[in-house]
Amino acid sequence: MDGTDSKYGLVVLIHGLARTQASMRIMSMRLRRVGFRTAFARYDSRRMRVDEAVATVARQIEKIDHNGPLHLVGHSLGGVVALRVKNDRPDLGVHRVVQLGSPNRGSAAARTLSELRLAREFFGPVLTELGNDPGIEDDPDPDVMAVAGSSMPRWLSQQYGIRGSNDGLVSVRSAWGWAAGKRLRVESIHGWLPLSAEVAEDIVTFLKTGDVPLDEQESERVDHE
Repeated sequence: MDGTDSKYGLVVLIHGLARTQASMRIMSMRLRRVGFRTAFARYDSRRMRVDEAVATVARQIEKIDHNGPLHLVGHSLGGVVALRVKNDRPDLGVHRVVQLGSPNRGSAAARTLSELRLAREFFGPVLTELGNDPGIEDDPDPDVMAVAGSSMPRWLSQQYGIRGSNDGLVSVRSAWGWAAGKRLRVESIHGWLPLSAEVAEDIVTFLKTGDVPLDEQESERVDHE
């Protein structure tokens, strides 16, 4: 992991399935511009199960010297890992977590793909895990923000099992999951979430203040679509 001096603390960026830290570099650049220190978590997303990824990322975070707040921002599978690190390792002192299009309640796209042998071989054992809803219910954490994309036409995504508003791979309901005390819906497809300048601005606002630019009433309305 690497980083620079910071004004607002350290943000560890965690990439998604079948991606690398390169997919989070634009996000890193934007966070550094406004005074955050950043670092990249490295894990073999195509070979590890979720538990293994959580343990690997946690070990990397243990080795980082940081003064001030520690935050995690994860895209897709990386957001699932980030939330688990916060919850499973309170000794690390993670303050805020941002999840970008993370399948907290499972992904119908992952379930569909897991029926194909070539897809299982390419994406690895985590694909089946991501297809399942863990059925967790708990009190929302105000220091967790879940960002859901909703730009994919429903008629198209329904062809491979995704219901309701979604980003092409993960539904809004699944992305918002159970843990997020702050929920945000943006017009974006799945892969664009970590690249979006608007999403980066929302992340900066949340990490600095704990607030999101969306009133709670609309969040509740969308959550029950």
